[in-house]
Amino acid sequence: MTSSPVRPDGHPLRVLCESLLSRIEELSVVVTDDIRRELPSYAAFPLAEQRRTVRSRLQALLRGLALDVEPTAEQLLEFQSESRRRAYYGMPVQDALATFHIGARRLWDELRAAARGTAAEDAAIELVAPLWSWVRSVSGVVADTFADEAESRYGREAGLRQRFLELLRTGGAPREHTAEIARELGFDPDGDFRALCTPAAPWAAQGHLGLLQRAARQLPGRVSCGLSGQLMVAVTQRVDPADLATRVINLGDDARVGIGLDRSGLAGAEMSITDAERALAVAERGGRATSFEDVWLQASLIDSRERLHPLFTEVRRVTGGQPLLAETVIAFADSGSSLARTATALGIHPNTVAYRLGQWHKLTGADPRTFAGLLRSVVGITG
Repeated sequence: MTSSPVRPDGHPLRVLCESLLSRIEELSVVVTDDIRRELPSYAAFPLAEQRRTVRSRLQALLRGLALDVEPTAEQLLEFQSESRRRAYYGMPVQDALATFHIGARRLWDELRAAARGTAAEDAAIELVAPLWSWVRSVSGVVADTFADEAESRYGREAGLRQRFLELLRTGGAPREHTAEIARELGFDPDGDFRALCTPAAPWAAQGHLGLLQRAARQLPGRVSCGLSGQLMVAVTQRVDPADLATRVINLGDDARVGIGLDRSGLAGAEMSITDAERALAVAERGGRATSFEDVWLQASLIDSRERLHPLFTEVRRVTGGQPLLAETVIAFADSGSSLARTATALGIHPNTVAYRLGQWHKLTGADPRTFAGLLRSVVGITG
């Protein structure tokens, strides 16, 4: 096509295109229905607005074909603006591009049908090249617009995720401000949150955190990942923590993961981060993904290690020198404080179990037959 009209009034192809222009309202409804039937994502887009947009597109295209002219700069800017709206509604770029192909296909069928028995019947084939030239021109604008919008949106979302994490960790901002950011990220501020932590090092390289964020989008629920000091923190809602932990481990070069408890509201999200951080400290000593729920005692004692050290000095000394005694104490705890079950588990006589427990009490001062003594013994052995 050229930049100026070459088809005069009365030209068969111009008459053909103008005949469809007279049916523009009908065609816009038909093409809109085609798009919504073939592309389920458009169910979220306002129907009335889509029909107006389709009408405008078809009208511009048919006028261009009638006059044999390329899309104008003004028309391309309109297509660009429409594409931003679709990006805002979260339409996949492939679906936005597919609408032009669906519309062009329907339009070609209508052109062929309208040309039958007219002077344009044999010449209608000449409209194929300009029709697809329009589609290519507009598709390029749409693809570029979606790429620009995606980059802009990703940068903004990354900033929001980082700000959200900072507000949760400091707790200094008004709750409504934090809640507003949570809502922008797709969270329910009053819902249940769960946090996961892992060392920050694997995610510090350019783009690595983005890879995890994109992988997390494949999971049901919401995930917001960010860096905080020496940690990478993922705040989640309605997400299976095991599924997310698997992705973190795979993408993070076998990184260890701490998993917090499911807690309610923004204050709960902050507490869950602390849970996850403590669970990670336990995970560093063994295990890939460690849940606070499973190691709550060791995790809760981490900050008290120096203060509680004298309680466990003898327990740890005896553990190193008398491993059979320590093994018996652990088996006794695992067997519900039953001498018989402990003996069965270890393959020894119950009297031997009783003797070893007595020796343990004598050497450590912690009586494993009492709750306090057994707890002190187990923590000292395993801690």
